[in-house]
Amino acid sequence: MGKPADLRELDWNPKLRTRLERYAVGERDEFNDVALDFPSQTEFQQRILAVTRRIRYGKTMSYGDLAAKAGYPRAARAVGTVMSSNLFPIVIPCHRVVAAGDKPGGYTSPQGVSMKLRLLALEAG
Repeated sequence: MGKPADLRELDWNPKLRTRLERYAVGERDEFNDVALDFPSQTEFQQRILAVTRRIRYGKTMSYGDLAAKAGYPRAARAVGTVMSSNLFPIVIPCHRVVAAGDKPGGYTSPQGVSMKLRLLALEAG
């Protein structure tokens, strides 16, 4: 078995790591000030992610409402596609985007919807 990786080498943003650790134990943080470097995106993707970043801590928005707020009222399914390819979960709070009727909808993570539900419960207090 090899030697474990030196975590200091992987800690590319210690301030953000500390904030994420605090978030994980229930400290409120919107992460709106975190600068992100996106690969090339369509205008649709940019608008959807911008609206998603504005969903407040502890709040949710449906895929359909998010689509409408971004100016694409018939694009709820396309919003789901954008959420599933989110490169910055938690910083772009895709876990706050839910299906109609406050059903959780999907979540692309190794733990799937159970992780989404844990994050929503954490933020609910």
